[in-house]
Amino acid sequence: MAANYWTSTQRQFWHFTPSQLVSIRSALAAQHAAVINQYPTSDPRHILIFLKDQLLRLSRRQSRQQCLATTLVYIHRYLLTHPLQTINPYLLLTTAFYLASKTEESPHHIRAVLGEARQFWPEFLLGDVSRIGEMEFSLISEMRSQLIIWHPYRTLIELKGPEKEGGLELSNDEVGMAWSIINDSYLTDLPLTCAPHTIAIMAIFLAVAFQPTNKVTAGVSGLPTFQIPSTPNPIINNTSSASFQGLGGRQGMSAVINGVVNSSASIGPIVNAATDSKMKSNTKPVPSEKMQRIIRFLAESSIDLEQIINATQQIVSLYEVWESYSEKAVKESLARIIRGRGLDK
Repeated sequence: MAANYWTSTQRQFWHFTPSQLVSIRSALAAQHAAVINQYPTSDPRHILIFLKDQLLRLSRRQSRQQCLATTLVYIHRYLLTHPLQTINPYLLLTTAFYLASKTEESPHHIRAVLGEARQFWPEFLLGDVSRIGEMEFSLISEMRSQLIIWHPYRTLIELKGPEKEGGLELSNDEVGMAWSIINDSYLTDLPLTCAPHTIAIMAIFLAVAFQPTNKVTAGVSGLPTFQIPSTPNPIINNTSSASFQGLGGRQGMSAVINGVVNSSASIGPIVNAATDSKMKSNTKPVPSEKMQRIIRFLAESSIDLEQIINATQQIVSLYEVWESYSEKAVKESLARIIRGRGLDK
């Protein structure tokens, strides 16, 4: 295991640019064009939302969020080399969870995992543990035994403390919301395109912006402004995305984030204004004390603001897509693939 993310196999072999991902997926789609055209699926993010929900069911006795996050990263990686139409997604999900539980040092017996999975999807899984063993071998092989995953949660925990210790003095509500945004980031390409600390800082920025007491206004000409609606503090739930219901659901949340990323991105101009020593005396941006701390942190760090902006836009896109998500439609499309191609045998 690498001592830090920058020397890890995750950084060296599993970090891609968005254009690289497009090329990889285009080549995979061309290679399997016939079967993909025969069994079309909905938006890939709908598939991941469905798999995440099924994972929460499967892991009801396993509450460690990091294990669930590792499972989703394994699925992301496997789908770079195998189209959804060529695999049994329930078998992939079960096996990825079984493997991740061992990687994260909270192992489950293979028969217990299979038994739990068959309670939920008996029509799609055989009661044969050798199928999980074969799929596990395929997973490990495709990932070249590079199984250690670095997650954003560590950065979030490190930055929640007091400012004098290098933290951002985050409240419990802000930590809970940032944690939930990180959870949702695994339904996007962010685990493949961003460093964990970038995802964590993006989540912290949005979590602080969402709090009614942390709203930002500005008096600088040309500086984007955004108002956070006065909504109740959301319910904190570290294992699901239900925490955003206090913001009016996904639609309300995407509207709020759009306010943050409007005018091509608020983060960059805000930081630039905060670091401009020649700013005129009659221009008075008035962010809250908490937001000032975040702005100062971004201005003084070497974090790539463009990546944070792009990560924010991916989260915006996810919540917009979520509005059209139908569990029934996704479940039926997966069933057609599994039965049509005999993947349940």
